Amino acid sequence: MILRLIFTMLLLTIAFAAVYGQGNSSTDPQPGVARDLARTRAAHYSNVRYQLTVSVFPGEELMKGSEEIRVTLDGSMDQLVLDWRKAAAKDGQPQSRAWDIEVNGREVKDAREVNDHILIPSAYLTKGENTVRLKFESPVSTSGSAVTRYIDHEDKSEYIYTLFVPSDASTAFPCFDQPDLKARFQLNVFTLTAWTVISNTFQQTVTRSGTNSFWRFAETEPISTYLFAFAAGPFAQFPEIQTLGIARTADSSLKSAESVQQPLQNNAVPLRLFVRKSQAERARKEVPEVLRIHRECLAFLADYFNFKYPFPKYDIVLIPEFAYGGMEHAGATFLREDGVLFPTTPTANNFAARAELICHEASHQWFGDLVTMRWFDDLWLKEGFATFMAYKAIEKVMPQYNAWKIFYQRTKPGAYSTDVTKGTTPIFQKIPNLSAAKSAYGNIVYLKAPSMLRQAEFFLGTDKFQEAIRAFVKEHAFSNAEWSDLVKAFERSSGKRLDEWAAAWVRRRGLADVRVDWSVDSAGRINRLVLKQTNILNEGGTWPMRLKLLLAHESSASETLTVNINSAETEVKEAIGKRRPDFIFANYEDYGYGRFLLDDRSREYVLKNLGTVKDDFLRALLWGSLWDSVREAELAPGEYIELAIKLIPQEHDEVTAQGVLARTQTAFNRYLSDAQRREIAPRLEQMLADRMTSAETQGLRITNFRAFEGIAMTTASRESLKKILRGDVKIPGMELRSRDRFDIITTLLTRDDTDAPALLEAQSKADTTDDARRYAYAAAAALGDAAVKKKYFEAYTTDTRLPESWIEASLGPFNSIQQSDLTLPYLEPALLELPKLKRTRKIFFVNGWLSAFIGGQCNERAQSIVQNFLQRETMLDRDLHLKVLEVEDGLDRCVRIRNKYAIGK
Repeated sequence: MILRLIFTMLLLTIAFAAVYGQGNSSTDPQPGVARDLARTRAAHYSNVRYQLTVSVFPGEELMKGSEEIRVTLDGSMDQLVLDWRKAAAKDGQPQSRAWDIEVNGREVKDAREVNDHILIPSAYLTKGENTVRLKFESPVSTSGSAVTRYIDHEDKSEYIYTLFVPSDASTAFPCFDQPDLKARFQLNVFTLTAWTVISNTFQQTVTRSGTNSFWRFAETEPISTYLFAFAAGPFAQFPEIQTLGIARTADSSLKSAESVQQPLQNNAVPLRLFVRKSQAERARKEVPEVLRIHRECLAFLADYFNFKYPFPKYDIVLIPEFAYGGMEHAGATFLREDGVLFPTTPTANNFAARAELICHEASHQWFGDLVTMRWFDDLWLKEGFATFMAYKAIEKVMPQYNAWKIFYQRTKPGAYSTDVTKGTTPIFQKIPNLSAAKSAYGNIVYLKAPSMLRQAEFFLGTDKFQEAIRAFVKEHAFSNAEWSDLVKAFERSSGKRLDEWAAAWVRRRGLADVRVDWSVDSAGRINRLVLKQTNILNEGGTWPMRLKLLLAHESSASETLTVNINSAETEVKEAIGKRRPDFIFANYEDYGYGRFLLDDRSREYVLKNLGTVKDDFLRALLWGSLWDSVREAELAPGEYIELAIKLIPQEHDEVTAQGVLARTQTAFNRYLSDAQRREIAPRLEQMLADRMTSAETQGLRITNFRAFEGIAMTTASRESLKKILRGDVKIPGMELRSRDRFDIITTLLTRDDTDAPALLEAQSKADTTDDARRYAYAAAAALGDAAVKKKYFEAYTTDTRLPESWIEASLGPFNSIQQSDLTLPYLEPALLELPKLKRTRKIFFVNGWLSAFIGGQCNERAQSIVQNFLQRETMLDRDLHLKVLEVEDGLDRCVRIRNKYAIGK
């Protein structure tokens, strides 16, 4: 009886603790930031201001700080909910903590930390403005934290920077970490006197006292938490002040008089570039062009939007080994250093990529920072527009390029490669909790969305499109918007009902397969021409599109017809009676989004006569269509390679040559049998060897060299690479830099060249710069040794101090297709790591991880491993399941193409 009573009391005690020790679970917020919580806070919290004072010094594992938060509440609240996500401490690192909480002058002893939040009881709150003060400590580490330390081994300098996107600000300090609770930030920083601090605004005062200093920054305009940032370290600075854009007009005025307090009079916008001091001399050569592109891009954007640059200044901070290409913090964009300071002698493709990066991040100052999506399910509103606007700016900033040809070559392939798979998603992706916000990032948002916007501009008309964009920016300045707000702006400017159009493009996944079905009569005149549209995923529905249809004639002027397609079949009546063309292409000038394969007659003609097509843009589009035929197993990969061998020697467009040769490498290394590779390699290698020394431009020579490096299979080609490495053979106009040397060695290692290990050892000893250390680590992953593969995989999964940039650089060499037998045992363990990687790594890491481990295989055994994993892991979250399906598509295509076309062994 006594034992039963004790047991009953124990159960009651456990139940009491579960209910009261952790709070009332029925009212406690769930982990992360749920959409319902965000909506409630956005409806009842306003006028948020943060005053942050932090201490950042070399070697410290914690950022120590104090914080004052002011927030206006519109009525009685059950509790105030702050976000405070504490990551588990790593390798004995001190734990994050928040303490000494005070609200409206009263000490709070009963605040609770529950599910990534700090909950403050209603007894401390009042209607109107409330003031919360507290102290906090949060991690600073070389990998895996929102506040990152980088140690420059060249001069032993240290740099500290933040990266809070999508919702990691709450891992650094307590806050309301949702995009639609914009706030004003006032930052104070204690640091070394020798260090420079950069943030969203100018410093108001810098007080130096011996070896230490105190920086006080001006308050920001209203921005989302993920757009707040700072960087600190011994940066070298390149200042420049220029006049940008147009005067602010009545039509583009800011939201309030209070907003017009920043030093923007006379359109003078300070433009500064910061780089680690060890790279100052290297940067000096690039700075004039980099600042020119920034300056002209910002001016173009201000004019296009009819809205002056909205922040006090524009800083560019080059961050070594940055997790992304760039991050558009308001007034202080961080760019990955090697995306701006080229690690190898650049080609036209490299210059175009840098311009896209610069103008993409600059565009965000309006689309993203000034006008921010309300929630991350509309991530495309900023990312898609930033890419689309980047190319509109490139048209003006770099007129020597055909911007929209480059857009097609750099944007469409990635979008299509995802959108044809069972793992694709709509542009709009429902995000129930910001803990899942990473799932919104990928090819659909970054590549399909801008492609859809190019179609939208053509569909609506250039003027109507711009009119809508200007109205949208003006209406939502320093606020938030949803995609429906943009559609309404399009409807007002165009006078069209666009709800069905928008639903098809934004809420339907996949893309259209558009085919041309045509015939001619006995007199050689077209008597039937129909555009047939089907859903590639066989999920029904069509996409309304406006296209330019090309009727191509070699011996006379070609004709174009503008066609609207709104159904599964569209008869092009305007074509009836026209002369039989040599070929027809349904997406001339690339306004459409979909798969546009050539009909059989047109493809036969193009295969024989592609070299006679003088229009660079059209030629690029036709090359792309032929490659799509290879991917659909409708054209033999060997035939594509033979066409490249024939036509690359006469290709003068560097970007087109680079794209064709990249696809040629894929066809050669992945789709051919060993016997086919042995047969075709000598001719392909010889063509590339000739072009890399004799092509008419430096860029073409470098482009062909890099392709030669990628397919070098024979003993003769590997010896040629060694001669280049030794300096016995030179590529005219190309400086052999550190990255080039390690790339050559990586190629030799993947081909099991007997000299490669010794070459790697010698190069690693001779070149010990920070970049070289990363290159050497990546190259060594290509060693064809089971023990080496085991060592690397264990480091990937257990070494928390290994920088993500080192892992990302080495994943490709580790998973070389030539060593697929060695890496196959790691495919399933790599898949099992996915939940952990999504939880602990940066946004794009999982995508790269899957592309490397699945992409390093092309056989039925790998297919079975992936398929069994998906069938077995029923608890795998939807986002990861889709990502695996997306990457598996490439494996399936590889196996299908090999089964159909690979001959011999």
